[in-house]
Amino acid sequence: MDEEYIQTLSGAEKISFLRIFCRLIKADGSIDGEEVNFLKKIASRYGIDSATMVNIIKSADKIDCMTEARQIRNRQHALELVKEMCVLANIDDDLHDNELDIIIDVARVMGVEDEKVILINRWVLDSLILNKTGRVIMEKDNG
Repeated sequence: MDEEYIQTLSGAEKISFLRIFCRLIKADGSIDGEEVNFLKKIASRYGIDSATMVNIIKSADKIDCMTEARQIRNRQHALELVKEMCVLANIDDDLHDNELDIIIDVARVMGVEDEKVILINRWVLDSLILNKTGRVIMEKDNG
């Protein structure tokens, strides 16, 4: 994950990102351990304390992703959000239709073109595959 963009996010944008991530995690009806680890890691990188994160998670069902997405007006921040959403949605090796719908809807609200979302998702998938391959080659995983 690119740390540079995180430093340019406002506090409100960080909270919006996390709210959208929480809603995305719940979209497929199951919460995977890797998804929770992603949330913990990104909350830590954003400098969000665990109490705030717990409150966000508890209110995940009430989160309106479109309202949160309207808070993101910077194009680079929007692209980073789409990328992180693609990483999160693919982290459990199963991109669910509901997750895809949220990604597309959020992207559109922020003015990110469908074609760009497809390219970003392809890049994310390629990166995940390369990372897994590297871990096997380096004997850090069994495959």
